[in-house]
Amino acid sequence: MENNQGKSKKLLIALFVLIIVFILLLSCAVGLALFGDSLGIHVFGTAETTAPTTEEVTTVAVTTAEPTTAEPEWEVPDVVGMSANDAYAALNHAGTRFEIRREYSEEVETDHVISQFPEPGTMIKDSEKVAVIISKGTDQPDTTAPSTTKSKSSSSSSSSSSGKSSSGSSGDYILSGSDSRYISKLELTFMSKDKLTLALNEIYARHGRKFDTPSIQAYFNSKSWYHGTISPSDFDESSLNEYEDANVQTIVSVMRSRGFR
Repeated sequence: MENNQGKSKKLLIALFVLIIVFILLLSCAVGLALFGDSLGIHVFGTAETTAPTTEEVTTVAVTTAEPTTAEPEWEVPDVVGMSANDAYAALNHAGTRFEIRREYSEEVETDHVISQFPEPGTMIKDSEKVAVIISKGTDQPDTTAPSTTKSKSSSSSSSSSSGKSSSGSSGDYILSGSDSRYISKLELTFMSKDKLTLALNEIYARHGRKFDTPSIQAYFNSKSWYHGTISPSDFDESSLNEYEDANVQTIVSVMRSRGFR
């Protein structure tokens, strides 16, 4: 009987100890769960959240976005039939860029607009240009005599001897009438270096000047109006009339501005 009572007491003591241990472990677990983060202790395999990193990336993406701006557009004005100067003024006033070409026309008088592209009313971007075709007049022989006493007294003889007057078709000349009118810089806009060089020497060729450069000499030898009789060293610059002298300066100025001289 006493042995049974002893065993019962031992079992009770062991059970009591187990209960105490369980309570202590449970208390420790609860304590770590409540205060572990503040002590830097992570329990149950918890890990740091990556939410701050995601939030930071999203913020950067929003702040680096740049607004896009559309290229300005302009409405093309109607300049067909206008004089060249009025057309330039209208295009400038409208804010449009433009480029000029010149062509012969049987219907549109000299220095007036034959046509344009794009058509009036078209909306074009700021970087685009309007092409404007200006009339050079009819493609007829230029019979205007130079303003010199010699040409007035004997225009026919000077034409046959020196090729000075604008005989033959004006298509034989790069700059028709360069001995009887002032050439504008606009007429020279689309000319290449070689063509500007020939246009410049054409003024001298009208007076029968020869040329040291074989290619230039060959070019003028092919023209029916050219009669080379004066060597370059003997040519007198004072033989140029007022139109020719001014046109030489204009062509040289354009060539220098484009780096050709």
